[in-house]
Amino acid sequence: MSAETDEAAARWHLAQADDDMDWMAFAEWLEADPRHREAYDAIALLDARIDAARPMLSRLLPAEPMPRRAPRIAVWGAIAAVLIAVIAIGILRWPQDRTPETIAYRAPMGQPRDVRLADGSTATLAPGSILRVARSRDVPMTLEGNAFFDVRHDAAHPMVVQAGGYEIRDVGTRFEVSTSGGMVRVAVAEGRVAVRSPHVAGEVEVGAGKALTLTGAGDPADLRPARAQSVGAWRKGALVYDDVPLAMVAADIARSTGRPVTIDPAVARRRFSGVIAPGDRTAMVAALGELTGLKTRTDGDAIRLGDSAGR
Repeated sequence: MSAETDEAAARWHLAQADDDMDWMAFAEWLEADPRHREAYDAIALLDARIDAARPMLSRLLPAEPMPRRAPRIAVWGAIAAVLIAVIAIGILRWPQDRTPETIAYRAPMGQPRDVRLADGSTATLAPGSILRVARSRDVPMTLEGNAFFDVRHDAAHPMVVQAGGYEIRDVGTRFEVSTSGGMVRVAVAEGRVAVRSPHVAGEVEVGAGKALTLTGAGDPADLRPARAQSVGAWRKGALVYDDVPLAMVAADIARSTGRPVTIDPAVARRRFSGVIAPGDRTAMVAALGELTGLKTRTDGDAIRLGDSAGR
């Protein structure tokens, strides 16, 4: 791996915290060369190690803070240089049984991302989603957004995904998990999963051809039929919905476009079935409004959907 590639990967990693992140350019850079993705994943892992070692590093770095105007890449570079030096002289060790290494996989705006896990299972992240995976399968993954999982079942070490405060345990399956604002929806294409809610004792099993929607404390679990062809259908481009709360549809559009989309609470749990073609935020929200009869209005930086323009 060249130094230029490593530096570019570090810059892309840092840029993701900025509001003006160019996700399309990032996706093009990742796809331009397989070594780019390898370098990016290595930088993400190193960043996680730096966070874990921050207490020790604070004793090794200069006491005077860096100037506030210093570029963030310089700050990261200084910390990384110290960490690498410390590792090289053997002061810092990473015990295999104490510190699970975690990588954050991010899908760029407007483009899914395939992630192959160490056990041969795969996860496809919807645009704008994040999956954090530890070195050990015994440590639950955490998901922000949507993902489709094709799991290689291991009865001794079942895969567990934490999403929106809920826990989804694999029982050997292909399934989709969607999260938004305290809601979670689990749709199963093959096999079955067990879902645990912080608000309800025990687990709810979801079998093939079913979708479970949990909308928060006090609301009952909603288990309904789900067409197999709609589970993870967004992997082929269009957003396909089968009886999904409108709040989750709005969140999908927001993640896909990188621009905020909100919905009035009065209609947030109303169910929607239909197809929305990918595009810019205005076009996608307009399509949803036309299909549902909802009105849109500008609400700060967001586009808001509701029963009427005045709500």
